[in-house]
Amino acid sequence: MPMFSICTVFSAEGQLEQNVAGIAASESKFTSEIGVLSRRFFQCTTQPHIIWANTEWISEKHHNDAAQSLMQHRRDDRFASILFGPDPYFEIFCGEESKLRAGEYFDNLGLIIVARGLISERNRDAYYRLREERVSELKNKLPLLRIHHNTHAPDEFVAFLGFHTREAFDKIRQVGNLLLEEYLFTGLRDPMGMSYLAAYNQFICQPLALHRNA
Repeated sequence: MPMFSICTVFSAEGQLEQNVAGIAASESKFTSEIGVLSRRFFQCTTQPHIIWANTEWISEKHHNDAAQSLMQHRRDDRFASILFGPDPYFEIFCGEESKLRAGEYFDNLGLIIVARGLISERNRDAYYRLREERVSELKNKLPLLRIHHNTHAPDEFVAFLGFHTREAFDKIRQVGNLLLEEYLFTGLRDPMGMSYLAAYNQFICQPLALHRNA
């Protein structure tokens, strides 16, 4: 079963262009030969120094082997940020909730919502039931939905919600009294209620095209 490594890179002031160039230069190393099935980047529109990456691997072993051979890190590199100096770095290993997926990644998707949440332990069962109902209700209207749960801490999730344009997103963003993201991801039943999540944040992004160097 494939494994996903989802990470966030925060560029220090004045370093964004250099960091993006560095990522692009390294792309030629992330090949199918080392177990990479797909690799996508998303840049926050309001805070461009924040870049999300979602890499699909054949297995966690393939990721760990690559971390050791390509990046010269220990096989389990979740502490890699220690070596990166002052720039914050975040990474989790994930599986995908395949029964909740909608649509496919396309080059012409212009807007991606990256949502990260932590499910409240005491509301876990109710949250899962409600989320499945709501995704089933709306998935035909969603060009893209992918939900990933942390392999080692399943109550943490990262979701990718994609649209062709901001206008298309705005047309369906209001679901009753809730925003689409609230409706799908938080478990809210009305704006004055309590969420089933212990924590939540999201980033409005656009795909970042990085051409692999030969």
